[in-house]
Amino acid sequence: MNIAVITSGGDSSGMNPCLAQIVKYATQQGHVIYGYKRGFLGIRDNEYTILRPCDVQDWHKKGGTELRTGRFPELKEEENQLRLIAQLAKNNIDALIVLGGDGSFKGARALSGLNPNMNIVGVPCTIDNNIYGSDYTLGYDTALNKQVDYLDGISDTGMALPGRVFFVETLGAWDGYLTHSSVLMGMADFSVLVEKPMTNEEIAQEVLRIRNSGDKDYIVVMFAEGDSQNTITRMVDAANYVKENLGLNVKCNLVGFQQRGGVPTATDRLRAAGFAKYAVDAVTKNIQNVYVVYTDGKYQYLDIEHAFQRKIFEEFEIK
Repeated sequence: MNIAVITSGGDSSGMNPCLAQIVKYATQQGHVIYGYKRGFLGIRDNEYTILRPCDVQDWHKKGGTELRTGRFPELKEEENQLRLIAQLAKNNIDALIVLGGDGSFKGARALSGLNPNMNIVGVPCTIDNNIYGSDYTLGYDTALNKQVDYLDGISDTGMALPGRVFFVETLGAWDGYLTHSSVLMGMADFSVLVEKPMTNEEIAQEVLRIRNSGDKDYIVVMFAEGDSQNTITRMVDAANYVKENLGLNVKCNLVGFQQRGGVPTATDRLRAAGFAKYAVDAVTKNIQNVYVVYTDGKYQYLDIEHAFQRKIFEEFEIK
C-alpha cells in the first residue's frame, strides 16, 4: 500500500524517531511511504518525498521534524479538503498517518469523511500531553526534562541567595499539565493555570502564606503559557503586584520555545517506536480511522472521534 505521513501543528521531539520507525517498519511490510512536507500544506502543494530506511537512519536523535510542519486553518473549508483529497488520489494514497495533536486529527477526520476509502491513523505528538485517552504523548518527556533542568538551575540561586520569589512561565498551550508537573514533583510551590486561574491578590496571598510558614528559603510559582492571551505580560503584572504589596524580590523567567525542541529523551524514542508499530499495523490490518494511545502500560486504538474530548488530569489535586 501507499502510505502518506505528515507531521502537523506544533513540533515535538518525538516526531523524528516516530517517523524513522514508521518508515522502517512499513517498508518491511512492503508498503511505500510518502513523506509530505509542512503538514497538510505539503499535501495541498503535492510536495513529498519517498522515504526509505536509508533516508531516516539518524532521525532518532533529532528534535523537531525533518518533514517540517505547518498549520493550515483553512482546512476547515470543504473546498480545501476536496483539494487535498484530489492530491492524495493522484498518488494512489491508501492511508494517511498524522503525527500531531487534536487539531491535526480534526483535519484528518474531515478528509476521511469526504473519502471513506481513505484510512486515517493518528499518532499523538505534543509536549502538552493532552490527548484524550492516552497517558502519554510524544515530546512530553523531552519538554519536561528541559523544564526540570531549568528549575534545577534556579534552585541553586534560590538556596544561595534566600528570600527570592521566582515566577516561571513554561510552554503547554491551554492545558496546564506540563506546567503543573513541577508542582507534582515538589520542584515548585503552586501553579497559575487555565484550569485554576488566580488573581494577582490570590497569588500574593499564597506567596505570603508560604513565606510566613518558614519552610522555604525561596518560592517558585509556575505560569502556564495559555493562562492568558499574553502570559509574559500576565506574569510580569503579577510580579509587580507582589513586589509593590509585599516588598519581595520577584524574578520573572521564561523557559521559551527551546523547551519544544532538542534531542529526544530515551523515553520519547521508546514510546515513538511503539506508536509507530501500532500505526503501521492499523494500516496493514485495515483498522479504520483510529489514533494510537498508550495507557495502563500498553498501546491500543481509540476511534478518532474520541480525540476531541478534553483530557482531565485527575492527579492535579489542586487545592
